[in-house]
Amino acid sequence: MAEVNVNVGGRDYRLACRDGEEEDLRAAASLLDSRVSNLNENLGSVGEARLLLMAALLVSGELLERKLGKAGGSAGAPLPAQPIATSPVPDRAAYEALAQRVEALATTLEEAAKAA
Repeated sequence: MAEVNVNVGGRDYRLACRDGEEEDLRAAASLLDSRVSNLNENLGSVGEARLLLMAALLVSGELLERKLGKAGGSAGAPLPAQPIATSPVPDRAAYEALAQRVEALATTLEEAAKAA
């Protein structure tokens, strides 16, 4: 069993993974950290747990969109083609769009979990 040090949201974590999966874990942590950093810049003061949850939902939603897109689409609210986390969030309307997207992703994930 290998151990990897990663940094997400300015905090260091020591995680275990199977031998040979170290680079995949580092890449996943880097992707999550980039979403956390972007959300933090755009949303300002948000609790750490909420920030990590929002970033994880965005990444999970993007993965689910790709997976379900190959299977013919998904039920639920339509989501933007570009991840909102990579775009600046300049005003209240953008905050509301982000919240709606997170809610839509949560609904889609719940439906997928029920179907599994």
